[in-house]
Amino acid sequence: MKNNMHRLAACLLAFILFTLAGAPAPAKAAGEATKAGEATNKVVFRCLGDFVIHDAVLEAAKQKDGSYDFHSMLAPVADLIGDADITVANVDGVMGANTDYIGYPRFSTPLSLMDALKDAGVDMLTMANNHALDYDYTGLIAQMNACEERGMDFIGGARTQKEADTPQIREINGIRIGFLNFTTQANGRQIAKANRNMPAYVLNMAYRKNNFESDAKALRDAGAEVIVAFMHWGTEYARSYDDEQKIMVSRLIRAGADVIVGGHPHVIQRIYWREGTRDHDGGKQRTLCCYSLGNFLSNQQQQYRNCGIIFEFTLEKDAKGKVTVHSPGYIPVFVWREEVKKAYTYQVVATERMMKNVPASMSKSVRTALKRSWNDTIEHLSTSSAAAKCIHIQ
Repeated sequence: MKNNMHRLAACLLAFILFTLAGAPAPAKAAGEATKAGEATNKVVFRCLGDFVIHDAVLEAAKQKDGSYDFHSMLAPVADLIGDADITVANVDGVMGANTDYIGYPRFSTPLSLMDALKDAGVDMLTMANNHALDYDYTGLIAQMNACEERGMDFIGGARTQKEADTPQIREINGIRIGFLNFTTQANGRQIAKANRNMPAYVLNMAYRKNNFESDAKALRDAGAEVIVAFMHWGTEYARSYDDEQKIMVSRLIRAGADVIVGGHPHVIQRIYWREGTRDHDGGKQRTLCCYSLGNFLSNQQQQYRNCGIIFEFTLEKDAKGKVTVHSPGYIPVFVWREEVKKAYTYQVVATERMMKNVPASMSKSVRTALKRSWNDTIEHLSTSSAAAKCIHIQ
């Protein structure tokens, strides 16, 4: 799904470097036989935390000609964002609803952010979040139209009943992946006057159904071999999951979700393997659950809120067609904000990589916050029952 030119350039560079160095025997490609009768297909996922484009971030992205450009904010981690078979992100609020751009509490964000995300390697956006109706359901539909125009995939919302009734399945590297995406709230805007005629299919609200079984069944019936659910849920700024999330996880496990990825608390919550019993066949279900990715880009500079993770996991299908989830890991990221001439600059950086080579332009206070975020993240996600390990990068 990635940009073919980007992949071609990367492959050519790798070939040249390996030729000069004396290349080792090549690794087996996805789908290639590794042992007799054991063909495999693999898909590497990367998931990004919440993009919350506050007024100060908007101002930093504004150019002299009045346009907006977010590329420089993502540039330090673009290599990490795109280094997967599929990368998924969430933007609170809507892009392209109008041209009166503003931050909290009703986020209207320029479409140039969507362009920057796509250029950095994001393949899919989740529509279902608590700010999805900030500019009513017409604004959300405009955002979905913009995704289609730019070749950006999306889940969690629909523009027509037919679109809503179509199971969200993507075949990547020979694996048919079913997607779910729900939000537990829309800040009450689903009952606003402007949304009285909103069709229920426009935004996937978690409480519109007693369970997720019908959605999961539709995916399986349509050929999904694995189900990945993206949830917008939980208590803001709470570093532990709440009762609502606990209930939702139980429901998703019973429905047969294999992976659950959460957002909305704006801080990192832990990653676990959860087990239960599926309703449809009584089988045992083991589900990988990342409760909250934290923030990816925002103006929130408080401890725990100025950072997040890139969450990674791999799907693998064996020769018998069984798909397993394995190798969960995370890359800590940090929002580097500096004050320059009474304004701010923003860059999302890989925390560990930045600590190894701190630029002279980084202020002492930011250096302290950077190191603290690293320690906080590693300590928080390194419990004895943790499912994921830190992915160390250069």
